[in-house]
Amino acid sequence: MPGEQRRRFVPLPESIIEEAVKVSERVGVPYLVLIEKILQANLGIMKYKPTILKALLIADAIDDLRRTGSAILPWGFVKYFLDRIGEDEFIKLMGEVEKTCMWFGEVMRVKHGSSPGIFEASLSALISSAFIDVLQEGDGSYRYVVSFMDQSQRALRLAEGIAVSLARGFHLNIIDVKREDNTVSIRVTGFFEKE
Repeated sequence: MPGEQRRRFVPLPESIIEEAVKVSERVGVPYLVLIEKILQANLGIMKYKPTILKALLIADAIDDLRRTGSAILPWGFVKYFLDRIGEDEFIKLMGEVEKTCMWFGEVMRVKHGSSPGIFEASLSALISSAFIDVLQEGDGSYRYVVSFMDQSQRALRLAEGIAVSLARGFHLNIIDVKREDNTVSIRVTGFFEKE
């Protein structure tokens, strides 16, 4: 019949079907319709904007951060706050941030895998005000360069603590860490997956 779409059967793991059934019951949509809508939406995103997948990953990451009790604050306020607290309070803050980032790295590794892109998206979620460049080096390592326009030494120390703790949460081997005037770079190996 004209206008009717041909259908194919695609085998899916039972775990995906079970999860789809749970979600479909919660939202009140038949699970087959739900799966079809999810596929349509994701294929539409991938067809026109493959980088949107990174945006979806960051959105999921931010949701996980909220569950830790983390707050998303304007970067201007964060800089203002960091420059005004005493050194003891800053060290306590660093300890809390490092614990959160390690836990977050573990969650991202378990939920999404261990690849250079997942690590980059996780770092972007944690330091959303920075530019992050990824350089693949010849020895199989990756260097992540976190760049700011104009930062204080405390903001750079915080960014370094975030990057190192996240790498530990991902169970990566940290080769080196460098902090310069407006950048922090971390070189790592040990990803389980390639891009």
